[in-house]
Amino acid sequence: MRKLAGIVVAVGLVVVLSAGGAWAFKCPSLAKQANELLSSTSSNTAKYSNAKALIEKGEGQHKAAQHADSVATLEESLKVLRTP
Repeated sequence: MRKLAGIVVAVGLVVVLSAGGAWAFKCPSLAKQANELLSSTSSNTAKYSNAKALIEKGEGQHKAAQHADSVATLEESLKVLRTP
């Protein structure tokens, strides 16, 4: 029984740690998409400044290893940029 509990804990740790790594790799991809869309947006609009602030915040969160927050922020920037 103890052996089974140890295996379950080990598998759980692997799943949790690999999921965090997946978030870490998603952030740069989202930031790249957002920056590409930003470059085709007029820089004298509220949309541009809002999206740029979100992108900078998301990139900062990524650097601070707050990957889930970074993904959410960068996805929000994409939503802003894709809104007509």
